[in-house]
Formats: sequence, structure tokens, C-alpha cells
Amino acid sequence: MDLARFDNVTLGYKRRAVLSNLNFAIREGEFFGIVGGSRSGKTTLLRAMLGILKPTRGEIVVHVRAGEAGAMLPDGGYVNPSDTPGAVRFGYVPQRDSIDDVFPLAVREIVLMGRQTALGPLQWPTARDRDLAEKNLAQVGLSEVAGQRYRTLSSDQKQRVLIARALTAEPRVMALDVPLDGVSQENRRAIVELLARMHAENRTTVIYATRRSEELSGSAERLMLLQAGAARVGPADEILDATRAAAKS
Repeated sequence: MDLARFDNVTLGYKRRAVLSNLNFAIREGEFFGIVGGSRSGKTTLLRAMLGILKPTRGEIVVHVRAGEAGAMLPDGGYVNPSDTPGAVRFGYVPQRDSIDDVFPLAVREIVLMGRQTALGPLQWPTARDRDLAEKNLAQVGLSEVAGQRYRTLSSDQKQRVLIARALTAEPRVMALDVPLDGVSQENRRAIVELLARMHAENRTTVIYATRRSEELSGSAERLMLLQAGAARVGPADEILDATRAAAKS
């Protein structure tokens, strides 16, 4: 089943098109990679999928399950994310986060923010919510700093906190925008392996945008290569071979 489908979609800002004539689908439960350089449209594509950015042309539809958070259709179906934001529960790791380092929040409080999409507007986190936050901090190797202020962490640690926060949403879809920027080499592989394990065990859909195609080797099932405002989608091995060939030329 398709989770999301792009039909003749053009994305951009005001009169400037960033990506044109997008026709592809992301399957439910797959590990889908997006590879492109700076300003290639990776963030634009993820924003459109989340319903933050409306296409200037064409239509994006996402599949909604019965009873899903934000769902307007009691028996499930397809909705336009621009019209129905929150219809699918995303765990989102942005390229640049809006958390103010000056705001004196502890690491576990940042991670607990991930539960906001699952809780109602007047609900407080339960013991289960707090346990889930602690579990995900452990998964990214940060249990020992759970009580520290977020602003005191290294850039490596901060990025791992944001990944733990996204995991704590118990998302149907994990969307990550260049998630390993600022992460040390020794922790990069561990984080990719964590995402691959979550995908394999829970069939969580993973949409992973990166500048470095090698991060997705052995994990992604299909890749999208963004170049010059156009997109090419294919099996991961095929796209990885194309990116390696282009790098050598």
C-alpha cells in the first residue's frame, strides 16, 4: 500500500520552483532515502509531505488509517496533508531545530516533547510517557545526561536528543532531514542501525534525507536522487551506483 503519493507535483516558494513534475509514491513500511546536495530540495520535499508546504501544482495524498491522530475519515482513506495536517503521526527530525539553547530545559524534558502529538491538549504526560522518553534516551546512548540542561550538550549530543524526541512520538513515519550533521563518526553508524532496526521490527516507514549517499548503504530499499530541480527514484543499489559514478566523473 502507498503511504504517500505525489501526482505531477511542483514545489517552490512564491514564483521560484524548487522541484518540478514529481511523480512517485512512498510505500508504507519502507525505508526510503532522499539524496541531494545543499539547496537540492530535500527540506522542501519533507515540508510538503508533512503538510507544512502546499504544492504550487499537482496533488499530494497520504493514506490515513481508521482512528489515526487527526484523521477525518473514520474508515481510513486518503487525505491531502496541506488540508489535514497531523493526519499521520510523524516523528520529525529537522535539519535545524527551533529549540532555544537559552531556554533552561533538561534533556529528558526535550525528549518528552515528542509525546505532544499523542496527548490531548489538556493531558499531562503519564508514567508510560516518561518511561518511553527514558527508553529512547537509552537507545541513542544519552541516559547519563538525561538530567542535564540541553544547552550544555555538544552538537553531537543535541542531535541525538532530537532523534530520541522523534522516536518518543511513537510515529508511524520517521522523517529525518540530514540527521547526522554534527554527529561524530563513531555514533553515525549506531544511529543508522537504530533506525534500520526500528524499521525492521515495527515496519515504521523511514524517510531519510541526506547529502551523503553512503549513510544509506545497506539500509534504504529505494532512493530518490535530487539534481537540478528533478528527481530520480529507483532501487537503492541502482541509485547508489549512479551517485558513485557521478562523483568519479
